[in-house]
Amino acid sequence: MGRPSFHSFMSLMRSFNFLMGVIIFSLLGCSNWALKDRCEKTNWFEYSQKVAFEGRYLEEDGFIKDCKGVDRTSAVQLDLGFKQGRDKMCQYDEIYGRAKEGVPVFFQFCDGLDMDRMKGLYRDGLVSYCTNEKGYSFGKAGKIYQNLCNPQQEKVFLPGYYKGRKEYLTDLMTELRGKLVEIKRLEQSYSETEAVLNREYGSLPNAMECSNRTVYNDTAKKDEVKVICEEAGYVRSRRSSLWGSLDDVRDKLRNTRTDWRDTEGKMAQAQLDFNAVP
Repeated sequence: MGRPSFHSFMSLMRSFNFLMGVIIFSLLGCSNWALKDRCEKTNWFEYSQKVAFEGRYLEEDGFIKDCKGVDRTSAVQLDLGFKQGRDKMCQYDEIYGRAKEGVPVFFQFCDGLDMDRMKGLYRDGLVSYCTNEKGYSFGKAGKIYQNLCNPQQEKVFLPGYYKGRKEYLTDLMTELRGKLVEIKRLEQSYSETEAVLNREYGSLPNAMECSNRTVYNDTAKKDEVKVICEEAGYVRSRRSSLWGSLDDVRDKLRNTRTDWRDTEGKMAQAQLDFNAVP
């Protein structure tokens, strides 16, 4: 066989580039659809409240930027939620309560309040938070310490926090190990079901049903009686049923294997977190 010509090669490359363009366009389309769907399902009032509670401005949030890019946000709800979140945080009682629970306050949002009073209340609240007992319960609940206590307070707070944190991570890893056992059991069950369905699908008989039918012969310009053969109805019905069952079990397998990977990732992260605790 001779070597392909330059024109044949270029034609092949154009076809390849076209195919790659279709694939990329399809992937982008799927990604864009998924983003739009997630944006449309978001409660923007609650989400913008959360942004305010975390001490960020709306324009700093990546998800909001992405959803604005596909025109799937509510400017009114974003504004209302952010203002309510900021106003809720910027109250003297709330500032004191946050300190007692180890939750940061973002004082730059509270320009209508007295800065000295806010910081004084927050320091007072931290006195109740930065204790050994509170550190233990905080860590045991899986919460993350955000370096709010002063160095002297940390000498008391951190030993309790580390103890609670280790217990939380130990319990979490035990729970995740149990979940992995169940996931593996499900995965094996679905795999066995898929194998059984595949075997039956592959062993379906090649049965045909034939019958006389009147068809129009376009060349002869008249009706003719012909023998028409097609796959037997009972085989076609069973094939369709098996294919639907295979689709269902394969979908369950994909979800189970995704859950497996996610759970193993959480296990690995929990172990890393545990090793990082002094």
